[in-house]
Order: sequence, then structure tokens, then C-alpha cells
Amino acid sequence: MLSQIEGVRLESPLWSAFSFERVLQYYDGPRLLLQRSAGGQLYLAWWSDSDESGERWVYLPLSERRLRSILSGEMSSLEGLKTPEDGYLLVVDKEPESNSVLQTIVTQAESLPADSLPLPGARLNLPVPPEFSGAAGEDGPG
Repeated sequence: MLSQIEGVRLESPLWSAFSFERVLQYYDGPRLLLQRSAGGQLYLAWWSDSDESGERWVYLPLSERRLRSILSGEMSSLEGLKTPEDGYLLVVDKEPESNSVLQTIVTQAESLPADSLPLPGARLNLPVPPEFSGAAGEDGPG
């Protein structure tokens, strides 16, 4: 059973309004996703854990500037998760076969099990998708 996460459980999240942007990292399945809400907010989603009951994803709301910083490795993954621009993370547990949401919890990185967080100093070194590689001063929706 996936571990309990402290935070506020959302009763009816609007996940149907999320659009899938792209898979950024794949290893035995998607491990790092980019999604966008209907309002334009970007979310970087890390696969965190799975068991027979479901898959756990950690969603970090972020600006295009922060996205570029994390993907390029300028900012460590752990620092990005521990200092969210909007002050929160979403933990989303999904049913793997249907991808339906089992629960969504608004929380902080400190509430996540230590073994599900990136190692201190671990940095991504991924190409920034062209639509998000604008000048450093540009920052679209989100």
C-alpha cells in the first residue's frame, strides 16, 4: 500500500481539464511528465512510487523560467520540489490501468517519504522543449 501523505485531500480535482504536454523522461514507463491545466499552469510531474494499489506522482506547479532551470540542471530537482513557487506540491495517486485518479493531496516536500525524493544535488540534464526555451526574461502562462 502506498504510504500515507500528510496534507489536504482534494475531493474533486479537475484532472480532466489537464492536457498532456509531453513525456520528458522514460524508463520502464513514463517517469517525468509535463502537463498543463486548462488555465495554463504548467506542472512537472515526477513518478514517485507504485504498488498493487496504484501509481504515485508528485506534481510541481511551475513557471516556464523554473521549468527551464530544473530541466537544464541549473536548479537541482530536490531544490525545485522543496521550494515550489506557489508554495505547494500535489501528490496524485492513479490507478495504473485506467489512469484514473484515486486521490490528490496538496502537501509539501517534507511530507513525502525521504526515499521518494531526488538525492541532494541530483540534477536533470534534459533538453528544454523548443516551446519553452524562450529568452530568460520571457515567462508565458503559469
